[in-house]
Amino acid sequence: MMKENFKLLGRRVKYMRMDKGISQTNMAEMLGLSQTNLSNMEGGRTAITTQNLFKMQEIMGCKIADFFVDFDSKFEEASESETEQSEKQALELEDAVKILKLLKAVDIKGL
Repeated sequence: MMKENFKLLGRRVKYMRMDKGISQTNMAEMLGLSQTNLSNMEGGRTAITTQNLFKMQEIMGCKIADFFVDFDSKFEEASESETEQSEKQALELEDAVKILKLLKAVDIKGL
């Protein structure tokens, strides 16, 4: 279930980044990450650290809560390939609560 949460959060980050017109390469540079690392985060293969999430929030000029709300399904469909569409799962309140609990559990010293 935790991997599914990483996928949901990564998907939200990707849609928000694309909506802001920021390329994956540019976002990775601004975060001080490799493009591959950011791709893995957006694909849910690597967890997004709280520190990186706060950096993403600042870069995109949004609220942390924006990463945990559902997006217009039309935008998601337009952004996904056919394979991704078949795997698409809506973010439910229960999933958002679990993700928020994970973020609260992370030690964010130095921020």
